[in-house]
Amino acid sequence: MSSKERVVFLDRAAFTADDLPIPAFDHNWSEYPDTEPADVVPRLFWATTAITHECPINAEAIGQLHKLKRIVVTGTAAVDKAACEARGITVHRPSAAGIPGQILIALLEELNGHFNS
Repeated sequence: MSSKERVVFLDRAAFTADDLPIPAFDHNWSEYPDTEPADVVPRLFWATTAITHECPINAEAIGQLHKLKRIVVTGTAAVDKAACEARGITVHRPSAAGIPGQILIALLEELNGHFNS
């Protein structure tokens, strides 16, 4: 069984390719320019890490995402924190200071080190 992280960015259009390069650690990366609420579960079904900028993730969706370990919120997305806590999913909101893409990459690499060590 693979322990490779599966990172899914639900609304990548919030960042340009220069702002946010794909992280270097060993993982599977999927990204979508934007995601409609009906597409959240299918897109995150196999994900271990979800990244969202403005796409909300509600309790109903969280209840169906059995592989999800963490959600990284880069913007104003609403995420049901109580549902996450009940499932042991951590929610990270990186600081707005600095260059957002670099902060996100650093956070993902740090999280990957913690969960795969």
